[in-house]
Amino acid sequence: MLSWDDVSSHICIPMTPEDLAFVLRADEGDAEAQTDIGQLFSIAGKYEAALYWLQQAAQQEHPDAMQWLGRCYLSGEGVPKDDNLGIMWIAKAASHGHVIAKFQMNSMLPQGVVHSKSAIGY
Repeated sequence: MLSWDDVSSHICIPMTPEDLAFVLRADEGDAEAQTDIGQLFSIAGKYEAALYWLQQAAQQEHPDAMQWLGRCYLSGEGVPKDDNLGIMWIAKAASHGHVIAKFQMNSMLPQGVVHSKSAIGY
């Protein structure tokens, strides 16, 4: 086991000692902490690390991670742009009740389409 002091100097973005709690929770499998760490890395432009943590959380069906992954794929941020994967992740987040993902899915539907719950999967 490594101490925080041994690891912190090798992390590719500035982190405060308070971030240690998030890193430890993420490493223990906490999907919310994994999402937070993934977003932190993504905002810092460290996409490889961001995608690792976001994918870990999305595999646990964390809606924020799924929506963030969808956003990455739609914009090509850190991954090859892939509209199909982007929409898939956003649809999954919407089906888990993610408000922003629901709005994104509704905005992708043609105007005048009846937005029934069964038609769009949530």
